[in-house]
Amino acid sequence: MQIKAVKPKDCGSYLCCATNAKGERWSEPVELTLEHSPTRQKDIFFAVGKVALIIGNNCYLKHPNLLAPVVDVYELSNFLEKLEFCVISLVDLTHSEMLIAVNKFLQFLDNGVYGLFYYAGHGYERSGRNYMVPIDAPQPYRPENCISVQKILQKMQERRTALNVVLLDTCRKWYNADCALSKVNPLKPFGNTVYGYATCENAEAYEVQDGDSSSGIFMTYLKKHILEEKKVTHMLEDVLEDIGRDPLITGKQVMEIKHTLTESRALTDRICSPQSERLNRKAWDKENELPKQILLFSCGVEVELSFQSVFSNLIHIFARLIQTPSYLTDIRTILYICSDFAELSIPNTCRLGHEDSLLAMGSEGEGADCMLRLPDLQKCQNDIFIKLDLQCTNMGTGVCLQESLEHRIPKPWVARLFSQKDFSLDSAAGSSDDSRSRQRLQSSTNSHTLGHAGGISLGAQSKSSSEPEEHDEGDIFAAK
Repeated sequence: MQIKAVKPKDCGSYLCCATNAKGERWSEPVELTLEHSPTRQKDIFFAVGKVALIIGNNCYLKHPNLLAPVVDVYELSNFLEKLEFCVISLVDLTHSEMLIAVNKFLQFLDNGVYGLFYYAGHGYERSGRNYMVPIDAPQPYRPENCISVQKILQKMQERRTALNVVLLDTCRKWYNADCALSKVNPLKPFGNTVYGYATCENAEAYEVQDGDSSSGIFMTYLKKHILEEKKVTHMLEDVLEDIGRDPLITGKQVMEIKHTLTESRALTDRICSPQSERLNRKAWDKENELPKQILLFSCGVEVELSFQSVFSNLIHIFARLIQTPSYLTDIRTILYICSDFAELSIPNTCRLGHEDSLLAMGSEGEGADCMLRLPDLQKCQNDIFIKLDLQCTNMGTGVCLQESLEHRIPKPWVARLFSQKDFSLDSAAGSSDDSRSRQRLQSSTNSHTLGHAGGISLGAQSKSSSEPEEHDEGDIFAAK
Protein backbone atom coordinates (compact mmCIF):
# COMPACT_ATOMS: atom_id res chain seq x y z
CA MET A 1 0.00 0.00 0.00
CA GLN A 2 1.27 3.46 -0.85
CA ILE A 3 0.02 6.68 0.69
CA LYS A 4 0.91 9.80 -1.22
CA ALA A 5 1.21 13.18 0.47
CA VAL A 6 0.87 11.89 4.00
CA LYS A 7 -1.09 14.20 6.29
CA PRO A 8 -1.51 14.13 10.07
CA LYS A 9 -4.96 12.59 9.65
CA ASP A 10 -3.34 9.54 8.00
CA CYS A 11 -1.45 8.64 11.16
CA GLY A 12 -2.52 5.54 13.10
CA SER A 13 -2.36 1.71 13.12
CA TYR A 14 -2.46 -0.15 9.82
CA LEU A 15 -3.15 -3.90 9.44
CA CYS A 16 -3.34 -6.06 6.34
CA CYS A 17 -6.10 -8.66 6.04
CA ALA A 18 -5.94 -11.66 3.65
CA THR A 19 -9.16 -13.61 3.14
CA ASN A 20 -10.36 -16.61 1.12
CA ALA A 21 -13.09 -19.24 1.34
CA LYS A 22 -11.44 -20.88 4.33
CA GLY A 23 -11.00 -17.78 6.45
CA GLU A 24 -8.88 -14.70 7.00
CA ARG A 25 -5.49 -13.82 8.45
CA TRP A 26 -4.41 -10.45 9.87
CA SER A 27 -0.91 -9.07 9.80
CA GLU A 28 0.84 -7.51 12.74
CA PRO A 29 -0.19 -3.86 13.16
CA VAL A 30 2.11 -1.17 11.86
CA GLU A 31 2.11 2.33 13.36
CA LEU A 32 2.29 5.26 10.98
CA THR A 33 3.56 8.45 12.56
CA LEU A 34 4.82 11.76 11.26
CA GLU A 35 7.98 13.21 12.67
CA HIS A 36 7.57 16.92 13.24
CA SER A 37 10.29 18.78 11.41
CA PRO A 38 12.10 21.02 13.84
CA THR A 39 10.79 24.58 13.61
CA ARG A 40 13.37 27.02 12.38
CA GLN A 41 14.55 29.18 15.21
CA LYS A 42 13.77 32.84 14.68
CA ASP A 43 16.81 34.87 13.80
CA ILE A 44 17.75 37.33 16.51
CA PHE A 45 19.22 40.62 15.37
CA PHE A 46 21.11 43.19 17.39
CA ALA A 47 22.19 46.77 16.81
CA VAL A 48 25.61 48.14 17.66
CA GLY A 49 23.85 51.41 18.47
CA LYS A 50 20.75 53.37 17.52
CA VAL A 51 20.58 57.03 16.53
CA ALA A 52 17.72 59.12 15.16
CA LEU A 53 17.50 62.59 13.66
CA ILE A 54 14.00 64.06 13.92
CA ILE A 55 13.18 67.42 12.33
CA GLY A 56 9.87 69.25 12.44
CA ASN A 57 9.35 72.57 10.67
CA ASN A 58 6.32 74.48 11.91
CA CYS A 59 6.73 78.20 11.44
CA TYR A 60 7.70 79.37 7.97
CA LEU A 61 8.70 82.85 6.90
CA LYS A 62 7.03 82.89 3.48
CA HIS A 63 4.78 79.82 3.52
CA PRO A 64 1.74 78.71 5.55
CA ASN A 65 2.50 77.65 9.10
CA LEU A 66 1.74 74.09 10.18
CA LEU A 67 0.22 72.83 13.42
CA ALA A 68 1.35 69.26 13.97
CA PRO A 69 5.12 68.87 13.38
CA VAL A 70 6.23 70.22 16.76
CA VAL A 71 3.91 67.84 18.65
CA ASP A 72 4.70 64.90 16.33
CA VAL A 73 8.44 65.36 16.84
CA TYR A 74 7.94 65.51 20.60
CA GLU A 75 5.92 62.30 20.69
CA LEU A 76 8.17 60.37 18.31
CA SER A 77 11.24 61.39 20.32
CA ASN A 78 9.73 59.90 23.46
CA PHE A 79 8.89 56.62 21.72
CA LEU A 80 12.34 56.28 20.16
CA GLU A 81 14.03 56.94 23.50
CA LYS A 82 12.04 54.01 24.90
CA LEU A 83 13.54 51.94 22.08
CA GLU A 84 17.07 52.96 23.21
CA PHE A 85 17.66 55.42 20.38
CA CYS A 86 19.98 58.36 20.88
CA VAL A 87 17.69 61.10 19.59
CA ILE A 88 18.51 64.47 18.05
CA SER A 89 15.18 66.31 17.90
CA LEU A 90 15.09 69.72 16.24
CA VAL A 91 12.32 72.14 15.31
CA ASP A 92 12.14 75.07 12.91
CA LEU A 93 15.47 74.90 11.09
CA THR A 94 16.80 77.08 8.31
CA HIS A 95 18.44 75.64 5.19
CA SER A 96 21.98 75.81 6.55
CA GLU A 97 20.89 74.44 9.92
CA MET A 98 19.23 71.44 8.29
CA LEU A 99 22.46 70.71 6.41
CA ILE A 100 24.49 70.91 9.61
CA ALA A 101 22.04 68.66 11.45
CA VAL A 102 22.17 66.02 8.72
CA ASN A 103 25.96 66.06 8.59
CA LYS A 104 26.19 65.66 12.37
CA PHE A 105 23.67 62.82 12.25
CA LEU A 106 25.72 61.04 9.57
CA GLN A 107 28.83 61.24 11.73
CA PHE A 108 27.10 59.17 14.43
CA LEU A 109 26.30 56.37 11.98
CA ASP A 110 28.68 53.44 11.65
CA ASN A 111 28.88 49.76 10.85
CA GLY A 112 26.06 47.87 12.57
CA VAL A 113 24.21 50.99 13.76
CA TYR A 114 20.47 51.50 13.25
CA GLY A 115 19.81 54.94 11.73
CA LEU A 116 16.39 56.59 11.58
CA PHE A 117 15.57 59.90 9.91
CA TYR A 118 12.16 61.57 10.31
CA TYR A 119 10.92 64.82 8.84
CA ALA A 120 7.60 66.62 9.24
CA GLY A 121 6.89 69.88 7.44
CA HIS A 122 6.42 71.28 3.96
CA GLY A 123 7.81 69.23 1.09
CA TYR A 124 7.22 68.04 -2.44
CA GLU A 125 8.22 65.31 -4.90
CA ARG A 126 9.48 65.40 -8.46
CA SER A 127 10.54 62.43 -10.59
CA GLY A 128 11.01 60.12 -7.63
CA ARG A 129 13.01 62.59 -5.57
CA ASN A 130 11.68 64.07 -2.35
CA TYR A 131 12.52 67.54 -1.08
CA MET A 132 12.16 69.03 2.40
CA VAL A 133 11.44 72.75 2.73
CA PRO A 134 13.38 74.76 5.38
CA ILE A 135 11.62 77.54 7.26
CA ASP A 136 13.56 80.24 5.37
CA ALA A 137 12.79 78.93 1.86
CA PRO A 138 11.82 81.73 -0.57
CA GLN A 139 8.55 81.90 -2.47
CA PRO A 140 8.68 80.21 -4.91
CA TYR A 141 11.57 77.96 -3.98
CA ARG A 142 13.94 75.93 -6.11
CA PRO A 143 15.63 72.61 -5.31
CA GLU A 144 18.78 74.39 -4.14
CA ASN A 145 16.61 76.07 -1.48
CA CYS A 146 15.46 72.66 -0.24
CA ILE A 147 17.02 69.43 1.05
CA SER A 148 17.02 66.22 -0.98
CA VAL A 149 15.96 63.17 1.04
CA GLN A 150 17.58 60.76 -1.40
CA LYS A 151 20.95 62.43 -0.83
CA ILE A 152 20.58 61.78 2.89
CA LEU A 153 19.78 58.11 2.37
CA GLN A 154 22.74 57.64 0.04
CA LYS A 155 25.04 59.08 2.68
CA MET A 156 23.44 56.88 5.35
CA GLN A 157 24.24 53.82 3.26
CA GLU A 158 27.85 54.87 2.90
CA ARG A 159 28.19 54.55 6.68
CA ARG A 160 27.57 50.77 6.41
CA THR A 161 24.64 50.84 8.81
CA ALA A 162 22.69 47.68 9.60
CA LEU A 163 19.33 49.41 9.17
CA ASN A 164 18.28 52.69 7.55
CA VAL A 165 14.74 53.94 8.14
CA VAL A 166 13.44 57.14 6.53
CA LEU A 167 10.00 58.40 7.58
CA LEU A 168 8.57 61.35 5.65
CA ASP A 169 5.48 63.09 6.98
CA THR A 170 5.21 65.59 4.17
CA CYS A 171 3.40 66.23 0.92
CA ARG A 172 4.48 64.47 -2.26
CA LYS A 173 2.72 66.70 -4.78
CA TRP A 174 4.32 66.83 -8.22
CA TYR A 175 5.25 70.19 -9.73
CA ASN A 176 6.56 71.46 -13.08
CA ALA A 177 6.16 68.26 -15.06
CA ASP A 178 7.70 69.85 -18.15
CA CYS A 179 11.08 70.35 -16.46
CA ALA A 180 14.03 68.06 -17.13
CA LEU A 181 14.11 64.93 -15.00
CA SER A 182 16.34 64.94 -11.97
CA LYS A 183 19.06 62.34 -11.82
CA VAL A 184 18.57 59.89 -8.96
CA ASN A 185 21.54 57.66 -8.25
CA PRO A 186 20.47 54.10 -7.43
CA LEU A 187 21.05 52.85 -3.91
CA LYS A 188 23.57 50.09 -3.39
CA PRO A 189 22.02 46.61 -2.90
CA PHE A 190 22.71 46.37 0.83
CA GLY A 191 19.18 45.20 1.67
CA ASN A 192 18.91 47.48 4.69
CA THR A 193 16.67 50.37 3.65
CA VAL A 194 13.06 51.22 4.55
CA TYR A 195 11.02 54.20 3.34
CA GLY A 196 7.80 55.08 5.14
CA TYR A 197 5.83 57.79 3.34
CA ALA A 198 2.90 59.44 5.10
CA THR A 199 1.14 59.64 1.75
CA CYS A 200 1.37 58.29 -1.78
CA GLU A 201 2.82 59.94 -4.88
CA ASN A 202 1.27 63.22 -6.01
CA ALA A 203 -0.82 63.45 -2.84
CA GLU A 204 -0.89 65.56 0.29
CA ALA A 205 -0.31 64.61 3.93
CA TYR A 206 -2.84 65.92 6.43
CA GLU A 207 -2.85 67.00 10.04
CA VAL A 208 -5.76 67.51 12.40
CA GLN A 209 -6.42 69.87 15.27
CA ASP A 210 -8.85 68.53 17.85
CA GLY A 211 -9.32 70.52 21.03
CA ASP A 212 -6.00 70.65 22.89
CA SER A 213 -4.27 68.10 20.67
CA SER A 214 -2.69 68.47 17.26
CA SER A 215 -1.17 65.64 15.27
CA GLY A 216 -0.43 64.50 11.76
CA ILE A 217 -2.50 61.59 10.49
CA PHE A 218 0.66 59.55 9.97
CA MET A 219 1.93 60.07 13.52
CA THR A 220 -1.51 59.39 14.99
CA TYR A 221 -1.24 55.77 13.86
CA LEU A 222 2.54 55.34 13.89
CA LYS A 223 2.67 55.88 17.65
CA LYS A 224 0.16 53.04 18.13
CA HIS A 225 2.49 50.49 16.52
CA ILE A 226 6.06 51.75 16.77
CA LEU A 227 6.81 49.79 19.96
CA GLU A 228 5.69 46.47 18.44
CA GLU A 229 8.34 43.76 18.31
CA LYS A 230 8.13 42.97 14.63
CA LYS A 231 10.00 43.63 11.41
CA VAL A 232 10.01 47.34 10.58
CA THR A 233 8.12 46.81 7.33
CA HIS A 234 5.46 44.70 9.05
CA MET A 235 5.01 47.38 11.71
CA LEU A 236 4.58 50.02 9.01
CA GLU A 237 2.06 47.80 7.21
CA ASP A 238 -0.07 47.90 10.36
CA VAL A 239 0.14 51.69 10.27
CA LEU A 240 -0.84 51.70 6.59
CA GLU A 241 -3.90 49.56 7.26
CA ASP A 242 -5.04 51.76 10.15
CA ILE A 243 -4.71 54.91 8.05
CA GLY A 244 -6.72 53.22 5.31
CA ARG A 245 -9.58 52.67 7.75
CA ASP A 246 -9.70 56.31 8.89
CA PRO A 247 -12.85 57.87 7.36
CA LEU A 248 -11.46 61.38 7.83
CA ILE A 249 -8.90 60.95 5.04
CA THR A 250 -10.44 58.18 2.93
CA GLY A 251 -9.63 58.95 -0.69
CA LYS A 252 -7.23 61.73 0.33
CA GLN A 253 -4.22 60.14 2.01
CA VAL A 254 -2.81 56.62 1.64
CA MET A 255 0.51 55.69 3.21
CA GLU A 256 3.21 54.09 1.05
CA ILE A 257 6.07 51.77 2.00
CA LYS A 258 9.18 51.04 -0.04
CA HIS A 259 12.00 48.84 1.17
CA THR A 260 14.88 46.52 0.36
CA LEU A 261 15.05 45.01 3.84
CA THR A 262 16.20 41.38 3.54
CA GLU A 263 16.46 40.67 7.28
CA SER A 264 13.76 40.75 9.94
CA ARG A 265 15.22 43.74 11.73
CA ALA A 266 12.97 45.69 14.07
CA LEU A 267 13.22 49.02 15.84
CA THR A 268 12.83 47.04 19.06
CA ASP A 269 16.01 45.00 18.50
CA ARG A 270 18.34 45.15 21.47
CA ILE A 271 21.70 46.87 21.48
CA CYS A 272 24.64 44.52 21.88
CA SER A 273 28.04 45.80 23.03
CA PRO A 274 28.05 49.33 21.63
CA GLN A 275 31.43 50.05 20.08
CA SER A 276 31.13 53.81 20.29
CA GLU A 277 30.79 55.73 23.54
CA ARG A 278 29.04 58.44 21.52
CA LEU A 279 25.96 56.20 21.22
CA ASN A 280 25.88 55.17 24.87
CA ARG A 281 22.42 56.20 26.05
CA LYS A 282 23.47 57.02 29.60
CA ALA A 283 26.28 59.27 28.40
CA TRP A 284 23.99 60.77 25.75
CA ASP A 285 21.28 61.62 28.27
CA LYS A 286 23.84 63.07 30.67
CA GLU A 287 25.06 65.46 27.96
CA ASN A 288 21.53 66.84 27.63
CA GLU A 289 20.71 66.92 31.34
CA LEU A 290 20.53 70.14 33.32
CA PRO A 291 20.31 69.54 37.09
CA LYS A 292 17.92 71.46 39.29
CA GLN A 293 19.24 74.57 40.99
CA ILE A 294 18.22 76.38 44.20
CA LEU A 295 18.42 80.18 44.24
CA LEU A 296 18.35 81.94 47.63
CA PHE A 297 17.33 85.60 47.87
CA SER A 298 18.55 87.82 50.72
CA CYS A 299 14.96 88.24 51.94
CA GLY A 300 14.81 84.49 52.66
CA VAL A 301 12.84 83.34 49.61
CA GLU A 302 14.10 80.13 48.00
CA VAL A 303 13.29 79.32 44.39
CA GLU A 304 13.95 76.05 42.60
CA LEU A 305 14.91 76.16 38.93
CA SER A 306 14.17 73.03 36.91
CA PHE A 307 14.78 72.35 33.23
CA GLN A 308 12.83 70.40 30.65
CA SER A 309 14.54 69.49 27.37
CA VAL A 310 11.53 69.58 25.07
CA PHE A 311 13.73 69.17 22.00
CA SER A 312 17.45 69.19 21.47
CA ASN A 313 17.15 72.88 20.55
CA LEU A 314 14.38 73.96 22.92
CA ILE A 315 14.44 74.07 26.72
CA HIS A 316 11.73 75.12 29.16
CA ILE A 317 12.90 76.59 32.45
CA PHE A 318 10.53 76.52 35.42
CA ALA A 319 10.75 78.57 38.62
CA ARG A 320 8.98 77.21 41.69
CA LEU A 321 8.77 78.83 45.14
CA ILE A 322 9.89 76.33 47.78
CA GLN A 323 10.51 78.56 50.83
CA THR A 324 8.79 81.87 51.67
CA PRO A 325 9.12 83.82 54.94
CA SER A 326 5.82 84.39 56.73
CA TYR A 327 6.15 88.20 56.70
CA LEU A 328 6.13 88.36 52.88
CA THR A 329 3.06 88.39 50.66
CA ASP A 330 2.17 88.96 47.00
CA ILE A 331 5.28 87.06 45.94
CA ARG A 332 5.89 86.98 42.20
CA THR A 333 8.78 85.62 40.14
CA ILE A 334 9.78 86.54 36.58
CA LEU A 335 12.33 84.74 34.39
CA TYR A 336 14.02 86.32 31.40
CA ILE A 337 17.20 86.11 29.32
CA CYS A 338 19.90 88.67 30.02
CA SER A 339 22.59 87.50 27.58
CA ASP A 340 23.25 88.20 23.91
CA PHE A 341 21.48 84.95 23.04
CA ALA A 342 18.15 86.78 23.41
CA GLU A 343 18.90 88.62 20.17
CA LEU A 344 19.30 85.32 18.30
CA SER A 345 16.39 83.38 19.73
CA ILE A 346 13.42 82.63 17.49
CA PRO A 347 10.51 81.90 19.82
CA ASN A 348 7.95 81.22 17.06
CA THR A 349 5.12 83.43 18.22
CA CYS A 350 2.58 81.79 15.88
CA ARG A 351 1.20 79.50 18.62
CA LEU A 352 3.41 80.16 21.60
CA GLY A 353 0.87 79.71 24.36
CA HIS A 354 -0.83 76.63 22.90
CA GLU A 355 2.40 74.78 22.11
CA ASP A 356 4.02 75.50 25.42
CA SER A 357 0.90 74.51 27.34
CA LEU A 358 0.90 71.13 25.62
CA LEU A 359 4.63 70.48 25.88
CA ALA A 360 5.10 71.79 29.42
CA MET A 361 2.65 69.45 31.08
CA GLY A 362 5.37 67.09 32.29
CA SER A 363 6.39 66.64 35.90
CA GLU A 364 8.84 69.55 35.77
CA GLY A 365 6.07 72.01 34.93
CA GLU A 366 3.68 70.99 37.68
CA GLY A 367 3.26 73.71 40.28
CA ALA A 368 5.62 76.11 38.53
CA ASP A 369 5.15 79.80 39.24
CA CYS A 370 6.63 80.94 35.94
CA MET A 371 8.26 79.52 32.85
CA LEU A 372 10.88 80.72 30.37
CA ARG A 373 11.22 79.29 26.88
CA LEU A 374 14.71 78.99 25.36
CA PRO A 375 14.31 78.13 21.67
CA ASP A 376 16.86 77.92 18.83
CA LEU A 377 19.65 76.68 21.07
CA GLN A 378 21.61 75.64 17.98
CA LYS A 379 22.31 79.35 17.41
CA CYS A 380 23.89 79.85 20.82
CA GLN A 381 27.57 80.83 20.70
CA ASN A 382 28.34 81.05 24.43
CA ASP A 383 26.92 80.27 27.85
CA ILE A 384 23.40 81.57 28.47
CA PHE A 385 22.68 83.91 31.36
CA ILE A 386 19.17 84.16 32.71
CA LYS A 387 17.82 86.45 35.41
CA LEU A 388 15.18 85.72 38.03
CA ASP A 389 13.34 88.76 39.39
CA LEU A 390 11.51 88.51 42.72
CA GLN A 391 8.75 90.96 43.63
CA CYS A 392 6.97 90.83 47.00
CA THR A 393 5.46 92.95 49.78
CA ASN A 394 6.45 93.19 53.45
CA MET A 395 3.19 92.71 55.34
CA GLY A 396 4.47 94.59 58.39
CA THR A 397 5.61 97.75 56.63
CA GLY A 398 3.70 97.53 53.35
CA VAL A 399 6.96 98.18 51.49
CA CYS A 400 7.34 96.54 48.07
CA LEU A 401 10.59 94.62 47.71
CA GLN A 402 12.38 93.65 44.52
CA GLU A 403 15.49 91.49 44.10
CA SER A 404 17.24 89.90 41.14
CA LEU A 405 19.57 86.92 40.80
CA GLU A 406 21.52 85.84 37.75
CA HIS A 407 22.11 82.21 36.77
CA ARG A 408 24.49 80.82 34.16
CA ILE A 409 23.51 77.93 31.88
CA PRO A 410 26.49 76.25 30.17
CA LYS A 411 26.55 76.34 26.39
CA PRO A 412 23.98 73.70 25.36
CA TRP A 413 25.07 70.39 23.86
CA VAL A 414 23.27 71.05 20.59
CA ALA A 415 25.05 74.41 20.25
CA ARG A 416 28.40 72.68 20.64
CA LEU A 417 27.26 70.13 18.06
CA PHE A 418 26.39 72.93 15.64
CA SER A 419 29.64 74.79 16.23
CA GLN A 420 30.97 76.18 12.95
CA LYS A 421 34.42 74.63 13.35
CA ASP A 422 32.90 71.16 13.70
CA PHE A 423 31.16 70.79 10.37
CA SER A 424 31.93 71.02 6.67
CA LEU A 425 29.61 71.47 3.73
CA ASP A 426 30.28 70.85 0.09
CA SER A 427 30.69 74.06 -1.87
CA ALA A 428 27.79 72.99 -4.07
CA ALA A 429 25.41 73.31 -1.16
CA GLY A 430 24.98 77.03 -1.45
CA SER A 431 23.95 79.04 1.57
CA SER A 432 20.85 80.50 3.05
CA ASP A 433 20.47 83.91 4.64
CA ASP A 434 19.54 83.08 8.22
CA SER A 435 19.27 86.77 9.05
CA ARG A 436 15.93 86.87 7.26
CA SER A 437 14.46 84.50 9.83
CA ARG A 438 15.78 86.59 12.69
CA GLN A 439 14.23 89.74 11.28
CA ARG A 440 10.82 88.20 10.99
CA LEU A 441 10.61 86.28 14.27
CA GLN A 442 10.96 88.52 17.28
CA SER A 443 12.62 87.59 20.54
CA SER A 444 10.35 86.84 23.46
CA THR A 445 12.00 86.48 26.84
CA ASN A 446 9.08 87.23 29.14
CA SER A 447 7.97 84.46 31.42
CA HIS A 448 4.37 83.32 31.24
CA THR A 449 2.00 81.19 33.25
CA LEU A 450 1.05 77.69 32.19
CA GLY A 451 -2.37 76.67 30.95
CA HIS A 452 -4.31 75.02 28.15
CA ALA A 453 -5.19 76.98 25.05
CA GLY A 454 -8.80 77.61 24.21
CA GLY A 455 -10.82 75.10 22.26
CA ILE A 456 -9.90 74.72 18.61
CA SER A 457 -12.37 73.10 16.26
CA LEU A 458 -11.64 69.84 14.50
CA GLY A 459 -10.24 70.33 11.05
CA ALA A 460 -7.73 69.08 8.54
CA GLN A 461 -5.00 71.25 7.15
CA SER A 462 -2.90 70.21 4.17
CA LYS A 463 0.86 70.38 4.32
CA SER A 464 0.90 72.08 0.96
CA SER A 465 3.75 73.97 -0.61
CA SER A 466 4.46 76.44 -3.36
CA GLU A 467 5.33 75.40 -6.88
CA PRO A 468 9.13 75.36 -7.23
CA GLU A 469 11.19 75.13 -10.36
CA GLU A 470 12.85 71.74 -10.70
CA HIS A 471 16.40 70.88 -11.64
CA ASP A 472 19.07 68.58 -10.32
CA GLU A 473 21.33 69.73 -7.53
CA GLY A 474 24.84 68.77 -6.59
CA ASP A 475 26.02 66.61 -3.75
CA ILE A 476 25.41 68.82 -0.74
CA PHE A 477 26.30 66.54 2.14
CA ALA A 478 29.75 65.76 3.45
CA ALA A 479 29.96 63.02 6.06
CA LYS A 480 33.22 62.53 7.96
